[in-house]
Amino acid sequence: MTKLHIFQKVANVIVYLFFLSATVYTVVSPANGEIAFWISYVWTLIHILLGGFVIYQWFEPAHDAAIHGVGWHFVISVLLSSAWLGLLKSGHELIGFFFVLLTASSVSYVFYNLEKNYDANTIYEKLFVHAPFSLWHGWIVFSVVINFFQVVSHTSEEGPGVWSRIFVILGLVFLSSTAIGYVEYKKNKGDVTGAIVLGLGLLAVFTNQQDPWIHWSALALAIITLIYPARPYVFKLVGRNTDAETAPLLG
Repeated sequence: MTKLHIFQKVANVIVYLFFLSATVYTVVSPANGEIAFWISYVWTLIHILLGGFVIYQWFEPAHDAAIHGVGWHFVISVLLSSAWLGLLKSGHELIGFFFVLLTASSVSYVFYNLEKNYDANTIYEKLFVHAPFSLWHGWIVFSVVINFFQVVSHTSEEGPGVWSRIFVILGLVFLSSTAIGYVEYKKNKGDVTGAIVLGLGLLAVFTNQQDPWIHWSALALAIITLIYPARPYVFKLVGRNTDAETAPLLG
């Protein structure tokens, strides 16, 4: 292990301790009204698993994935995420939207690089390398859409306007489609965990939205999103073979 590698791993620990501890309360606070607050517990799980990553990175089996698979993108992602949350807290939703897009880009790089080039051969690699970034990727995609809602939605006392409804429903369809894409990604490398995060996010929207168009659309899409990952296993039980049967649950 070179000095640069040690420095990189120490940097991962520092940003985890001092920056990633920032919560997503601004995004999912009760005052927001867009989504149920319980969805924030998904971030709590991600935070715990990323804590496992910054510990497991010091062990030899995780070295290549941590240094070359994740690289400096963990530090970049955490700093961008912290800047995004700070902008939201100060009421700068539009600028924050660009920062959450940058965060999503950085997390996406890690997610796809790990999926493509670094197989999870042990339960520890699945749990502390692949799973946290898989969950984080699903979470940040969900956050992008919610931040977009905050930018474009203007709700009056009579409820959201026609265009607001259209934008919100299109965003929900995007989330459901992305979740299905996770499961179908490279057929035999479907990502069930990311799909579940998006499905739970849709349920959180359903729980708090009073507008019937958005409320019931979110429920229907949540059901589709949460059931779809089980499709290969159901087909397997009834004797049908699908390309997605081997979709892993973790990473």
